[in-house]
Amino acid sequence: MPETLTPSVVDSVEISIIVDNNIDLLMESTDVAHRYPLDPKPFEKIFSIGEHGFSALIRVRQGTKESQVLFDTGISRQGILHNLDAQEIDLKDVQAIVLSHGHADHAMGLTGVIDRLGTKNMPLVLHPDAFLERKLVLPTGDEIQVPAPSRADFGRDNIQVIEEVGPSMLVEDMILVSGEVDRTTEFETGFPVHYSKRHDHWEPDPTILDDQFALINVKDKGLVVITGCGHSGIINILRYAQTLTGIEKIYAAIGGFHLTGGVFDKIIPETVSALVEIDPTYVMPGHCTGWTALHAIAEGLPDAYIANSVGTTLML
Repeated sequence: MPETLTPSVVDSVEISIIVDNNIDLLMESTDVAHRYPLDPKPFEKIFSIGEHGFSALIRVRQGTKESQVLFDTGISRQGILHNLDAQEIDLKDVQAIVLSHGHADHAMGLTGVIDRLGTKNMPLVLHPDAFLERKLVLPTGDEIQVPAPSRADFGRDNIQVIEEVGPSMLVEDMILVSGEVDRTTEFETGFPVHYSKRHDHWEPDPTILDDQFALINVKDKGLVVITGCGHSGIINILRYAQTLTGIEKIYAAIGGFHLTGGVFDKIIPETVSALVEIDPTYVMPGHCTGWTALHAIAEGLPDAYIANSVGTTLML
């Protein structure tokens, strides 16, 4: 367990969902969730698309300072570049890229992002295990290969690859990247069908140790936690955020909670019960959370729940 790390307090944070599985163009905005803008001639513009993946732009403000970090890059080069254009997001002010883990649906848009950045020197923060070959071995015996990013893709002068197992501070300590997450719950035991190749040998890898999250400390509000897939378990993640920073209040939990599929159905009630106990002000699960878990979370935390949609910007 690392020593307590407390990120600098920021005045506000905006999180724009660039890539996610779902999009609803007619979803209504609120004071907190600003939805996809529709002007008087919407069909003369290009719309964002939904893809099985995740990417979010994090903007933090502290006094007169503003910084931007791109968290994950979605499943395809075409998808993230299309959605950046549709949402009129310019990457020129991005100061770092973070990969939550090495799975294809979070990393395969990276080459498109790097090409768009041009000659700008950019730190890329990831766990060393993000480069491992991965696969899923289904109960039927069928195998699904999970492509990983390649170090060869980043052998460029404009990318500074930072491989880090522990926590990292970014943009003048305003954003904390967790590094490996402590696993403390009894019911969040990982992804049992997941395998990784180490030293030319395939071995079970249910814990997916490269899974990490981003964290921001908002003035007078508490912690904002952004996950990719949440393979560590969303309760492990939120409790680790509290332990790592010494701050108890969770202001918002956003991203994939990885509760989709039959293998995770059994832990949904325990997860929702623990979320209710943690009592975040806002919760916006998406990507790999799954239909059953989304509805259970919405029912268990009706005042906190925000429905996710590509193009949403949370104003926190």
